[in-house]
Amino acid sequence: MGPSIHLVVLVGLLNVLVLSGLLLYASNAYVMVALHWRHRRDPESVPPAPHPWPAVTVQLPLYNERYVAVRLLEAAGRLDYPANQLEIQVLDDSTDDTPALVAEAAERLRARGLTVAHLRRDVRSGYKAGALEAGLQIAQGEFVAIFDADFVPPPGFLRETLAHFGPRVAAVQARWGHLNRSFSALTVAQSLGIDGHFGVEQPARARSGLFLNFNGTAGVWRAAAIRDAGGWAHDTLTEDLDLSYRAQLRGWRIVYRPEIVCPAELPVLVSGFKSQQRRWAKGSIQTAIKLLPALWRAPLPVWTRYQGTLHLTYYLIHPLLLASVLLALPTWALHAGGAHSAAGAWRGVVFSLATLGPTLLLAYAQCGLGAGRLRRLCQLPTLLVIGVGVALSTSLAVLSVARKAGQTFERTPKFGITRASDSWRGKTYAEGSARDGLAELGLGVYCVAATWLLVADGQWAVTPILSLYSLGFLVVGGLTVMQTHGAAGARALAARRRAPMRTAVLGLVLLAPVEATAIESRETLVAVGERLWVHSPDARNPVACATCHFDVEAVRGWARSFPKFRALPPPEARVMTLLQATAEAVVRHYRLSDPLAAATALTAYLTALGGDEPLTPGRSPGQPAFPSRLQALAASVRRGEGDFRSRCGACHEPGRVAPRLRGFPRARAGEAESLETYLEAHVSGPSRLGWSDAVTADLVAFLANVLAGGSPEAARSTLGEELR
Repeated sequence: MGPSIHLVVLVGLLNVLVLSGLLLYASNAYVMVALHWRHRRDPESVPPAPHPWPAVTVQLPLYNERYVAVRLLEAAGRLDYPANQLEIQVLDDSTDDTPALVAEAAERLRARGLTVAHLRRDVRSGYKAGALEAGLQIAQGEFVAIFDADFVPPPGFLRETLAHFGPRVAAVQARWGHLNRSFSALTVAQSLGIDGHFGVEQPARARSGLFLNFNGTAGVWRAAAIRDAGGWAHDTLTEDLDLSYRAQLRGWRIVYRPEIVCPAELPVLVSGFKSQQRRWAKGSIQTAIKLLPALWRAPLPVWTRYQGTLHLTYYLIHPLLLASVLLALPTWALHAGGAHSAAGAWRGVVFSLATLGPTLLLAYAQCGLGAGRLRRLCQLPTLLVIGVGVALSTSLAVLSVARKAGQTFERTPKFGITRASDSWRGKTYAEGSARDGLAELGLGVYCVAATWLLVADGQWAVTPILSLYSLGFLVVGGLTVMQTHGAAGARALAARRRAPMRTAVLGLVLLAPVEATAIESRETLVAVGERLWVHSPDARNPVACATCHFDVEAVRGWARSFPKFRALPPPEARVMTLLQATAEAVVRHYRLSDPLAAATALTAYLTALGGDEPLTPGRSPGQPAFPSRLQALAASVRRGEGDFRSRCGACHEPGRVAPRLRGFPRARAGEAESLETYLEAHVSGPSRLGWSDAVTADLVAFLANVLAGGSPEAARSTLGEELR
């Protein structure tokens, strides 16, 4: 008995709707290329630079950015602009140790005569939009420059952008560059996609008089335009797109300048890339629902309104792609497009046009971006694979708008990665769920089955595209699972040196950093630490630790004096462990973006120098005891005791745990592990520990004092006797 005619009609109708939608959105890529080509030689008038230079507020919104916050502040401090007309606002909603890092960097900038405000909110309402709005209320500048944490603005950025603020110009947007384009296949793919947007779409829209968007960062706004458009709103997840359209509907213009490039760090984890895409997808659809009625009521040309509609709703292409994949097997099973029917051929044509349109746009963008374009053209398949592989995650984000799912702002983790030798492993923000990857792997298997059945049935028209989908879902799903499990394991292990390795995946080259050597023993770790002590890893900075601290006998007592109070400039002053203090020195003097590996090795070396000498927390050999510092350490011990009871007390006794401190840092499973990273991975509680957190230092201080005094009670009395 054959399939129901109603079911056949339903599947056929769904195919028509899905393929029509795909063709609609994909064909607009051809339109963007044509518009760019048409206007590629249009003259651009540049107004004269303003005189005198206006007051500018630089806003730096941050949320838990320990690895890049200082880099961002230092870049802001290098901006070539009159200091008396420049205000830097750090809008810091962080809940980890980022505020301490920011405060120290801000103090250094103030010492140079810059105005730096470090703003903290008690409640993180409105996420980034709320922070920007709070900063705008007290901003002194006529113009507001915005840089996200992963960006590094060049020194001439403000002078170059401000010259383009003619009449009714609300904002000037710069092109995004890339700090870590070649780190892996994932970053290569992202760079190609971003180049397509900034190399073709943005200039095509700007030169054709169409609506375009401020991209949330690497741009400057006229403060009056923000206020005139209604200010920053947080009822969508894309506050930048929302404000851009509201301002343009009020008659303001946005200028895009591709020659002004602001580089940024691309996400290195597929989970981070997917969270970024989910936020953009959900936010753009929210903005479309909010502003499309106003757009179509506006006295604008129909073409402008049509292009604005496609622009705001572009992320619908992902559910359409997903639907086309899911319909492949039902269509085959119902023989709605058999091998001998024209329907199968038309599906193949539409799929090809839908795939070739964005591919043409991306290739055209690389041709116009100068050096290295041939090599980048050869990398386009990487983007196609990654692009279709995230369709499931992005589609679910789009569909969540319809069911009015929660308004959670998913941050994209950054790790300060700019070189191939840098790594995200062992860092705090390397988290994620493998469940997403399993769903994508399942979808990849479905696509493989559909491809095999269609080939067996002689339906060759759509099999190349289904093969691409199969590869995309399998690669993205596999990367999600591997990176998630890798992050979970690495949180308990210290990072070590890595070398690039190329892994071929069905003809594509995926670049992934992997370990080059293993720490097989504690002696090996100590030897590495000793080499770091006498030789700086930074060829530009040959000054090593031993240059100043050459007396081994004077250094021998360092390890046993920790944890101790580090009298840093307020408010950074706090109790720190030896690893935490060493990591701070590594960042400052060795200029390593990830200090953990070097700090662990150096800590092992210093600990070995101390030998079996008894611990004397807070008291350095040959130095006077400072009562205020010992009081701070005593308070840290009390906090650590409370944390131990709440987090560990159900299973462990302090007197039995404390002796294990002497075993760290250690070699485990071929890698280096510090006490701090061990605690980060194994101590539970209402909030996760980080190896560099003050809470971790409190726990170590408590255990170190137990070890020094023999019991918790004796440990508390030890400090009391010293204070008396």
